[in-house]
Amino acid sequence: MNEKITDVIIHTKDQLSDEQFAEVTDQVYKTEGIVSLSRNIHTPRFLMVVYNAGRTRANSILTTVKGLGYDASLVGI
Repeated sequence: MNEKITDVIIHTKDQLSDEQFAEVTDQVYKTEGIVSLSRNIHTPRFLMVVYNAGRTRANSILTTVKGLGYDASLVGI
């Protein structure tokens, strides 16, 4: 099994409220291979996702966030 742990940064156009961030977190964690999802209080529009690249892809995580209705894009891997 491939255990390549990597990370990606997802930028959201609008700052997510605590409730919205909790919703995103809940949905992203349903994706197999997610290790963590966090945001820094100084850069709240940037979500840091650590994941196992052998189990999911950055684009799949982005699709989950966008599927919740948020305007988001990948900005770094």
